[in-house]
Amino acid sequence: MTNATRSIVQNGPLVRKIFLPRQLFPVSSVLVALVHFLPQLVILVIGALATGWRPDLVAVGAALLGILVTIALALGLGLIFAAVNVAFRDIENTVDLIAMVAVWFSPVLYSVSLVRDHFGPDSWLTHLYMANPLTIAVELFHRAFWYPAADVTLREEALVPDLMARGGIALAACLVLLVVGDRVFTRMSRKFAQEL
Repeated sequence: MTNATRSIVQNGPLVRKIFLPRQLFPVSSVLVALVHFLPQLVILVIGALATGWRPDLVAVGAALLGILVTIALALGLGLIFAAVNVAFRDIENTVDLIAMVAVWFSPVLYSVSLVRDHFGPDSWLTHLYMANPLTIAVELFHRAFWYPAADVTLREEALVPDLMARGGIALAACLVLLVVGDRVFTRMSRKFAQEL
């Protein structure tokens, strides 16, 4: 998302001189991030296999769904922020802050059960936290790579109910965001040449 935000401004001379689909720059930034993710995924799979992970069909589906949610979310937000960054160059600094805060508002460094235990399973804050597509994507990765090799007591404590259904809803929401991002980007792209 941060690379997509900077993509139009960084490629300003190309945007001004050559006619090509301008979505190409944010999309290619997200695809480059995906290419960088693939070797990391290979290392993760090797490490998970070494610690007793045996993938099942649900784990593979959860991994693929997590990847799709992350790509759609990053591209949707990246298109919006890339378009806004042309008009307001300080947006890229705000996006860096958003990315840093997003790590803390998703269960990357802690278990989702800590949020449930602190606020209560039926609290509106817990439901708001679980509505974050990034939270669902991280939990899908946990289900894919951590859950099959985890201790049984840890699995019961950390399991998110209806995770695959929530993943489908998160993917649908991110696809809607992607369509909205494309519309915003297309509308704002008409002034890119003048503003760059």
